[in-house]
Amino acid sequence: MVAITQAKSTAQKLIAFMKYKLTKNRLLSRRDKFIARRIDETLNHGETGIIFIGAYHNVKKRLPKSIQIREIKDAQKVKEYHRLLPFYNRNKERFEELSKYLASQIS
Repeated sequence: MVAITQAKSTAQKLIAFMKYKLTKNRLLSRRDKFIARRIDETLNHGETGIIFIGAYHNVKKRLPKSIQIREIKDAQKVKEYHRLLPFYNRNKERFEELSKYLASQIS
């Protein structure tokens, strides 16, 4: 990210952005594997854990089936909100729906 913001030319910014896009998913996957492994190693039977993590993480699929998961907000809706953010004017109605959902009380 720093390379993108510090690039002097448009070409340098584009190259830095491409490098970021190529490594981002791999790094996220490695972090998710590490987080899931640590949860599995440290959460004892009968204990309750809590994790606050971004919508683009995918720790859930890497955890053992014996660990019950309760998502507070639907990650797909969070991702959709992020995708629509730059295009608010074209998708006002859906964006407003998602905004209300994300700000709604947790049941």
